[in-house]
Amino acid sequence: MGSKKHTISLMAAAMAISLAPVPASGLASHEPTASQHNTTSFSFYNITESVNLLPITKAVSYLQDMTARMRNYRANIQEEWELKSTPILMKNQNKESRDSFKLLFRYIEMCDDFTTAARIALQDMPVSQKKQRENIILFAKSSAALRYIIEDILNFVNSTIPQKNDSKNIIKVTAEQVHNLIRSEHKKLGLDEPHFC
Repeated sequence: MGSKKHTISLMAAAMAISLAPVPASGLASHEPTASQHNTTSFSFYNITESVNLLPITKAVSYLQDMTARMRNYRANIQEEWELKSTPILMKNQNKESRDSFKLLFRYIEMCDDFTTAARIALQDMPVSQKKQRENIILFAKSSAALRYIIEDILNFVNSTIPQKNDSKNIIKVTAEQVHNLIRSEHKKLGLDEPHFC
């Protein structure tokens, strides 16, 4: 589609004539679906990364519907994970699932582009076009809501993976050593000496 700046400008121009972009894959099947077939595998359906233009009111409805489905998906994946408590590791997924999952990041970029284009369209649009401005604002809010839920899905998937312990060394200090450190900091800052129980 060319440079990102050019693409965003085209999206903004489309909004000026009551059209708005949506992820093209959504016109057929636009949500990743996970089903845990065994204790280590989740599968995600393919998501493409192109966009189509729809009348802005339909684009808003589309993004709102997509957001609702993503929320449902988020709840389902968490419920399923809570039953099995298995980390969702992309390295354990098939190539198609990994590629589809990576495209969620592209959806986040698209949502950013949509909101940026809406901002540009609003700057160039006369205040007198109140209804059109309201539609563009609603489109931007719908894009932001979709981005939020996708980020929530990604954060949840990451949270299922146990974090490595950064330090194996346990710091051993006594209460008196901590008190002395606090006293010295108070003294450096010119504060009264603290009293400890």
